[in-house]
Amino acid sequence: MAKLDLKLVRNRESFVAKKKHSGTKSNYNVAINNFENFCMVKYGKVDIFEELKENTDTEILDFIQSWIDFNDRLNPATVINLFSRVKKYLHHRGIKLHPQDIKEELEFKRVISEEMYPLTRENIQTIVKEMRYPNKVQFICQSSSLMRIGELVELKKKHLIDTNDNIIVKIPAVIAKFSKGRTTFFSKEASKMLRPLLKEMADDDLAFGSNDNVKHAETNSEQILRRILDKVKLDERYDSNGRHKINTHSFRAFGITALSRHDPNLAKKIAGQKIYLGEYDRMDDDEKLKIYQKYEYDLIIDDSEKQKAEIKKLQSEKSELEKITQDNQKLEDKVARQDQVLERLIKRLDDAEAK
Repeated sequence: MAKLDLKLVRNRESFVAKKKHSGTKSNYNVAINNFENFCMVKYGKVDIFEELKENTDTEILDFIQSWIDFNDRLNPATVINLFSRVKKYLHHRGIKLHPQDIKEELEFKRVISEEMYPLTRENIQTIVKEMRYPNKVQFICQSSSLMRIGELVELKKKHLIDTNDNIIVKIPAVIAKFSKGRTTFFSKEASKMLRPLLKEMADDDLAFGSNDNVKHAETNSEQILRRILDKVKLDERYDSNGRHKINTHSFRAFGITALSRHDPNLAKKIAGQKIYLGEYDRMDDDEKLKIYQKYEYDLIIDDSEKQKAEIKKLQSEKSELEKITQDNQKLEDKVARQDQVLERLIKRLDDAEAK
């Protein structure tokens, strides 16, 4: 019986083709471009895998260390992220690295952890005041839904369910990080602002994205934000790495921080973060929305809208207290009636014994 030809052509194209999500493909292409640029500068060609296979494991590790050192100008965390992707590419091309060798032989610069800048409601007010209406809506929707920018720019109108108050966001698994679909919400403020824009869209139109290419859409959002931050003098950078203190991720962090003060589990759940034993903490959309609505006043940006939400919250709390008071009064009345019945029964018993 003839041997089947099952050999896969293992090259860059076959490796990237295995990645399903467009954003993931883009991230791997960036890492491979960096690696191939090093190979071209160092050896005059981008594909040196056949030559690499002729070297010893120690020599290959030295080669990889020289690539790491080549990226010395980059942030240490960025280099580690690039390596995690290039390592998988090397494995696909036949260069298999042992985890212990990576741990013992390769040296990375220490990642410096800065205290992250806490974006405030006042910051957001200042920023969105200078934005065009669609951009303003996008960032207020992001801060109230706790979404990643990459997820937000891939959302289509058909992923949004409009209710009387909050728009429900159904993030499909194909665009969600970790390929795990989930449900989140836009605040009443954000929903009210978004509705006029949605009326002009078809179901398959992007609700926020400026480009079908996720990376391009993310970059456009970052550039829009950068210009506004420069204009309003909120363009400070971290000393350790030169990165801007406020970026698109800051709006997601604002929402997570605000909601976590009230219900950390719900904040993680709708933000798509991991929860300890999260598979056992199951809530339907109505339950999640009810809790979200209870605390969404801390996600509102506009002063007047926030005041309205706080008034509504106080009214709701007052109603609950009145109900509790009424229930307590009913209970007290019931106890009083039971006491009267008990007293009559005791009196009858005493009278019977006296006879």
